[in-house]
Amino acid sequence: MHMHNLSFDADRHHYAFGKYDRITIEGHTYRTLPHSRNEEGWLLELDDGSGRCGSFTHQELSRLGSMKRIRVEHNFHAPEIAKRRLLTGDVLISELEAKSAARLTKKNAYIEAFLEMEREKRINRTDAAILANRFELRGRAMDYAAQFRGGENVQQSQDFNKDPSPRTLRRWHADHRASGIGGLVDAMNRRGNRNRLMGPEQLALMMREVRRYASEDRPSMKTIHENVSVAFDARNEARVAEGLHPFPIPSYETVRRAIHMLDPFEVAVARDGIEEARKKFMPVGEGLRLTRPLERVEIDENTIDIISLTESWGLRELLTKEEQKILGLDRSKARWFVTVAICATTRCILGMAFSRSAKDKASLQVLQMILRDKGKWADAAGSLGSWDMHGTPALIVTDNGAAFKSERFRVACADLGITTLRAPAGLAQMRARNERFFHSLNTGLLPRLPGRTFGSIREKGDADPEARAALTFDDLAFCLVRWIVDIYHNTPHAGLGGETPLHCWRRLTAEWGVQPPPDMDTHRAIFGERLPRKLSREGVTVLGLRYHSEALARLMTNRKERNVEVRWHPDDIGTVTVYAGDQKFEIGTVLPGFDGVSARQWVAATRELKAANAGRKSYDHQMNHAAITAIEGRSTAATRMAGLLVDEWTPERIRDLEASLYIGFNAGGDKPAQPAAADGIGRSIPGPEAHAPRRAACPASPATDPAPTQPDLPDAAPATQPWSITE
Repeated sequence: MHMHNLSFDADRHHYAFGKYDRITIEGHTYRTLPHSRNEEGWLLELDDGSGRCGSFTHQELSRLGSMKRIRVEHNFHAPEIAKRRLLTGDVLISELEAKSAARLTKKNAYIEAFLEMEREKRINRTDAAILANRFELRGRAMDYAAQFRGGENVQQSQDFNKDPSPRTLRRWHADHRASGIGGLVDAMNRRGNRNRLMGPEQLALMMREVRRYASEDRPSMKTIHENVSVAFDARNEARVAEGLHPFPIPSYETVRRAIHMLDPFEVAVARDGIEEARKKFMPVGEGLRLTRPLERVEIDENTIDIISLTESWGLRELLTKEEQKILGLDRSKARWFVTVAICATTRCILGMAFSRSAKDKASLQVLQMILRDKGKWADAAGSLGSWDMHGTPALIVTDNGAAFKSERFRVACADLGITTLRAPAGLAQMRARNERFFHSLNTGLLPRLPGRTFGSIREKGDADPEARAALTFDDLAFCLVRWIVDIYHNTPHAGLGGETPLHCWRRLTAEWGVQPPPDMDTHRAIFGERLPRKLSREGVTVLGLRYHSEALARLMTNRKERNVEVRWHPDDIGTVTVYAGDQKFEIGTVLPGFDGVSARQWVAATRELKAANAGRKSYDHQMNHAAITAIEGRSTAATRMAGLLVDEWTPERIRDLEASLYIGFNAGGDKPAQPAAADGIGRSIPGPEAHAPRRAACPASPATDPAPTQPDLPDAAPATQPWSITE
């Protein structure tokens, strides 16, 4: 079952690809050519050295992008990224195994804490300053880390009770400055492997010296070239002794070009200091020089001015104290927070999420909204316009709130290739566009809200307070979305010279394009929940749905069960990613038709099934789909607006649902997948449990289609009345 977006218009989207990007479309990898984009589409060269090309119209790419079937590895062929792959391998930070992730957490937490203290002028990079402030540094680092562990059995690299030496901290800082969070990933887990192909060693040698151009010692290009020559001479001596040909020494021009490929802002910060870099790249008189959509996105959070609103309408006294507390109107800490993302170039709103407190989940939800078309929310609000602005930003600027310091947010941005910048205290101009949007919200929207927004409270009498709170949120979200899509995006903006945000987005995307969002597998790896599971001959199960394939079955040939990690995303439960050791598998449900089905829909459908069929334990796929279709058909604008609320599908919540709603629940499915025989003839003999009776109505597993070894046993007699869901 697919979720269709009524507001999506493929003709409106133009995607942009960079010089060094690797693009994967329908299983084929491509790279860009000089001048390969025009008003019709893109000409892309296959990344296999054959010289063959493929042409894609903007409309074709837009449709593929909306279905998350385009994967873009940003700057994959860039020298600095290639160098990092030599050291750490081609893996997302979100996919690091537990020990490597723990080491990265500690390194990154210490770097963030050090940079924060350095901005406050409480520490510098000398041994004496680092040692004198080691306790405060450790405390701040532990605040940054999502989790930390201590004790005798924990490796020192993961133990926050073991401080890094000043020299080690400076080395971490240099790696972070050179390559961001990804530069902190080590290869400790691959020590001892001498068989891995290392690639162009001379490139790594040269870039190691070239990176030293970005230092406070401010060496000249001539000095860097001399250092490169010395490094190559030393390596060549060793190669000759080993009977290998010496590497040719790079010319001065080659080194100069490599230096110019370094990030200019990083170089300016390292050589001249942060203040001089700001003056150079952020002119005070003219502001930021932004030309492309998503070149810079600003995310900020604020509280809705709902207290003064209800007081001015005389509605606050109509609510009980309990209701005021639920709505956050009692001046307590229970306040509504709204987190908003805005494109600094076009002033378009790219994402919005509501929460009762500032939390990292809100920042992650807004980040995902930036990457997706938001037509379903525009449809739910009855908007006349479309809310289809989306793509992968180049830079995200936030404040110093805890939600944006969280490790999951920082790692997600790093895996997406997004640079992050937190605006220091006292520099509100760095996110001034969002500040002005919130001002427009309070002065432009709230006075326009009709009395019916809260007027229905008078008509409810003694209705349940929780229900009143939910309705109030629905109305508030309805008004916000409608105001953003139909009013704000179509109002001439002073910062755009009188152009509307919508027109500016359309004009600039046609000219420049935007980087497409990640494909669904990458999206799941970055944003999905990590769930520990037992892999058995039945596959793995999440919320009563079984996932299996022949590839998983082959893992079970020599053992009964094994522990695996499942990456599961609540927006699309049709496929999960299974990590078993160093292997990764994309596995679909054994029941067809779950692509695009959300966890919210499935849980609601399960409740309907169990309520309408009390006592029944097994449900075939026709019944499952009938329930999901009925739930979707009865979905109101209010329930669709609930998607703007921060909805936390934590492992604990999933475990609680499985222990209550899905205990003894069987969603149907075929026999366990069996591996092919080792000699390629026939199939391996299945285990005894594979011959359990199954429902005749269930289709064969998509992973395998063995001939049945025995006839299916009949189902129990059907009920006299056909099953259905009624209003």
